[in-house]
Amino acid sequence: MPKLKSIFFVGFYSGFGVAASFARGVILARVLGADQFGLAVILISILAALDMFADAGIDRFVVSNRFGYRADVMRTSHAYRVFGSALVGIAIMLIAYPLALLFNSPAIWPTIAAMGGVIILRGFVNLEYKVEQRSDRFTAETRIDVTRFTVELLVLAGIAFATRSYWAVVAGAYANVLIQLLISHSGKTMRYSFLPRRRVIKLVARFSTPIYINATLLLAAVQGDRLVIAASFTSRELAFYAVACALGQGGVSVLSKVIMNLFLPSFSPAAGTRDILARRVNRIGWLVIALAVLFVAVLTLAGPRLVTFIYGPEYTGLRALIFASAIVQMIQIEQSWLTTLLMAQGLTRDFPRITVMRAAAFPVAILFAHLHLDILAIPFAFAIGAALSLAQSYLCAAPLKLVDRRLAVASFIRIACSLAIIAALIIY
Repeated sequence: MPKLKSIFFVGFYSGFGVAASFARGVILARVLGADQFGLAVILISILAALDMFADAGIDRFVVSNRFGYRADVMRTSHAYRVFGSALVGIAIMLIAYPLALLFNSPAIWPTIAAMGGVIILRGFVNLEYKVEQRSDRFTAETRIDVTRFTVELLVLAGIAFATRSYWAVVAGAYANVLIQLLISHSGKTMRYSFLPRRRVIKLVARFSTPIYINATLLLAAVQGDRLVIAASFTSRELAFYAVACALGQGGVSVLSKVIMNLFLPSFSPAAGTRDILARRVNRIGWLVIALAVLFVAVLTLAGPRLVTFIYGPEYTGLRALIFASAIVQMIQIEQSWLTTLLMAQGLTRDFPRITVMRAAAFPVAILFAHLHLDILAIPFAFAIGAALSLAQSYLCAAPLKLVDRRLAVASFIRIACSLAIIAALIIY
């Protein structure tokens, strides 16, 4: 099990990144106003989706694979990351204008295209700092994340106050990736290379190709709610929705990253006998479900006042939206625990199947928007998709015979009750 020092470092750098992203939203919302902030949210959502491609699970491969530390495996991993990021970055540049038209905001197409450059640069990050996490050490990643998010926030704030423009998002993103590149390549102990070794390509591809496919689906599944609202509602309504989700998303991001980083080594087959592993998995599973329920309760009760206090009096009357988004986030917290288990056991091939279920929410949300239902129907659709994805995750984990069935029963009773409440709010 992870040591207390490891827990502190993972919690700190995960929390710091989330806090910086949260502060970014507060600055943009207060400086730009609701209408312009809605456009900035579109850019932030696109960048978050594209970052999934730049990652592709390569960093987790370096940590979890028994050969991940070797120089030939590292350079092959870098090659996979460089090629994939370049492909995605160029693609987003080519479709930037049609995307802007889809969001009824043609003026933002140059900023969307500029985001492609961020993703291309992200592919060249040196992942050597990930090797130390094989021994539950996280100091290098803590240093990188704290520095890059601090610089991003300072640059974004300066540009936002100077220009009152959503271009501040682009400036901050480039500052972030350039700092990450600089620090990741300094102090390295092995020569950086992205020239692959032919015999190792299949090893890396077997792990990461399903995650690339999964990232394509996650574009609709994770950022789909904002994309639907951007295309079907006003930028002002998108700003309200983003603010309603912000508090919960911060908590989910921290919890998910902590769960992934801390328990990925602990859930691997080499971490103990099957009986020991089963006890560990289920103990953590029950804890995650309890934390998720507490998360919704606290957010629903305290969220509305906190949102108004933090973002200003323009953002009031959002209790129902906060509750509905919290249900989606509650399911995502539990999903992170199961995703960690499947990844640790090498079952990444199941990820596209899991995400397809979640991405099914995207066409449902489009249908709800076409029917001119209340904006609450959008998080309702994505809560259904998240629940279907969670059910598929439990099915994929079943052959491992590590997960207690009572976990799934308790989880879905809780989810069904939550969905019924959201449906009642939409109808009445």
